[in-house]
Amino acid sequence: MKTNREDSDRSNRDYWICQLIGWGLVAVYGVVSSPYDGDFRLRLIKLLCVATAFGLSHLWRGYLRRCGWLHRNQPLPFGRIALGVAVLTLVQTAILVLLDTLVRRSKLIHDPDFNFLLVALTALWFAGFSVWTLCYAAAQSRRRAAQLELQKLEQEVSVKDTELRALQAQVNPHFFFNSLTTINSLVYQDPAAATRAIARLAEMMRYSLESGQAETVTLDQEMRAIEAYLDMEKLRFEDRLQLSIGIAPDLGLVRLPPMALQTLVENAIKYGVERSIGPCRVRIEARSEGGGSQG
Repeated sequence: MKTNREDSDRSNRDYWICQLIGWGLVAVYGVVSSPYDGDFRLRLIKLLCVATAFGLSHLWRGYLRRCGWLHRNQPLPFGRIALGVAVLTLVQTAILVLLDTLVRRSKLIHDPDFNFLLVALTALWFAGFSVWTLCYAAAQSRRRAAQLELQKLEQEVSVKDTELRALQAQVNPHFFFNSLTTINSLVYQDPAAATRAIARLAEMMRYSLESGQAETVTLDQEMRAIEAYLDMEKLRFEDRLQLSIGIAPDLGLVRLPPMALQTLVENAIKYGVERSIGPCRVRIEARSEGGGSQG
C-alpha cells in the first residue's frame, strides 16, 4: 500500500506538471495571438502576466489548502471561493495595467476603448482563475475519492489479515485434548509410539507458532505440518482413517497462506472421519494445470 508521504509526493508532482503545462499553453497562445508588427512589448507584457498569474494561482492553492475548502468532505463555500477569485482577478488586472504603464508607457490607458478593454480583460482573468479553481477542485475531489477507496481496501485487507492471523494462531482444543488422551493411552502400551506422537505434536505446535509470523509458507512446509497432524489422527482413528497424498514434485515451492490447507484437512477429519463408522479416505492432491497450480 502507498504511504501518505508517497501519495503527497505524487500529488505535488502532478500539480506542478499540470500547472506548468496549463500556464505554458496560455503563454504560447498569448504570444501567437499577438500581432507581428515589430513591437515585442505586448508579447513581453503577456508573458509577464502569465508569470504573475502562475504565481498568484500557486498562492491561491496554498490559501485553499490552509482553509481546507477543497480538501475536506464538506460543502464547498462557493461565496468565499468566488470572492477569492475576484480578488485574484483584481490583483492580476492591476498588475497588467502596471506592466503596460512601465513597458508601453500607458498605451492601454490612452486607448479610446480603455474602459471596454479593462472590463473585457477583467472578465477574461476572472474566467481564467475560475477555470483554474474548478479544475483544481475536480482534481482534489477525485483524489479524495481515490483515498477513500484505498482506505476501504486497506480496511478490508486488515480485517482479512486479522481473521487469517486468528486462524493461524488458534489451536483446536478438541484436537489437542484428543491428542493428549491418545498419548496418555500409549505411554504404557507402546512407549516408543507415545514418544513419536509427542514429537509430532510438538512439531505441529512449533509450525503453528512460527507460521503465524509469516505472510506465506511453501507447500512443502504446509505438508510437513499436515503429515504430523495426520500421524496424530492416525493413532486415534487407526484403520478408519485412510490417506491418499499426491503432490507434484515441482509444486513444493509454491507459496500459500499459512494453515490454509491445514484448515481444510482438519475440517475433512472433523466432518468426515469423526462422523463415519467405517473406513474414510482423505485425499490430498496438488497438480499444475495451464501454468498454474491446482489443489
